[in-house]
Amino acid sequence: MSEFCRHLSNGLAYNNNTYEFTISPCCYFASDDAVGSSEFDLDEYRKKWKESDLEKNCAICLEMEQSGVHSYRQASFDIIEGRNQNLEMLTVAINKQCNLACPSCNAGSSSFWYQENIRNDIDQPNNIIKLHTEDKQGVIKDRFLEALSKLDLSDLRYIKFGGGEPLMSNIHVEVLDLIKNPSDVTIQYTSNFSIMPTQRALKAWEKFKLVKWVASIDGVGKQFTFLRWPYDWKKLNLFTEQAVRIVPHNVMFGVEHTLNPLNIFYFDKFQSWFDQYIKTNKVGDKSDLNLHLCWGDLDIARTPEKLRQLLREKYPDTHPVVTMLQDVQYSDQVPKMVEYLDKLSDQRNQNWRNIFPEVEGYFNV
Repeated sequence: MSEFCRHLSNGLAYNNNTYEFTISPCCYFASDDAVGSSEFDLDEYRKKWKESDLEKNCAICLEMEQSGVHSYRQASFDIIEGRNQNLEMLTVAINKQCNLACPSCNAGSSSFWYQENIRNDIDQPNNIIKLHTEDKQGVIKDRFLEALSKLDLSDLRYIKFGGGEPLMSNIHVEVLDLIKNPSDVTIQYTSNFSIMPTQRALKAWEKFKLVKWVASIDGVGKQFTFLRWPYDWKKLNLFTEQAVRIVPHNVMFGVEHTLNPLNIFYFDKFQSWFDQYIKTNKVGDKSDLNLHLCWGDLDIARTPEKLRQLLREKYPDTHPVVTMLQDVQYSDQVPKMVEYLDKLSDQRNQNWRNIFPEVEGYFNV
């Protein structure tokens, strides 16, 4: 069963976006475990994870595979050797601090979203209020670092940092300071590309085998600002130019582009921007462009059939936009999404219909 996914046997994910010290085999695993002590038996947790309902806990990866997307489960065989039971892949959700309130996110993962809900007098669940007002992230972080320092990290080969926005604090550097063999380890950041690494971080990066700085960018121009609100498009372009210029030579770039019913038609425009601004790093190493399907409030399943037909006419049959969408069954929750978008438009003084004019009429269902 261990070969179902090597994250189950050699991975560990820590989430500091919670009220407790929690771990799981990877960031996509549907359930996590609250750890009662900073000392824990990782082998016992792995046994529990392997014997759990994997069809349920690994549903995200299994659904991606059904849509023809190379899943995180499948990628585990590319990045984890699995020679023994030692930790090889570490995933760290650093905190819930974030300076953006993206429509595809929520207050459970963004401190700015929480403040926006307060500003707009929106009721929030007690667990979200508790998460932000009774902040214990510092305590949980210290317990995690203590536990990590006691694990055998000699076979660690990959660390993946996420947030919130992971570069809003130096917690990631505290993790890097624990690594005794940095020249053997690749580190990756999923970032909103608005916070520049500190000098301390840049110095730490120089010691590692490879650094992948991956930006979450879902559109261009006003569409970018709507989907990554309130980040300004011109500021992103200036930031990108600076980032490519100042980072060490071992830093490669990438983009995580999440396809949703609004932006999927405009992917060609985004591809053009990617090719112009961040196709390579300063020494010519090619950047990665990874596509994902959006769930939640902007669920890709809410793409109407007539819009899907328009996409099939615009892009070749083999284009990833077409192949990724073809196995996604239509959801009848379009009116709910439109209501959400209209509310956001009012709150943020934007008009999503004017920002996505070629597709907005397809949602009048």
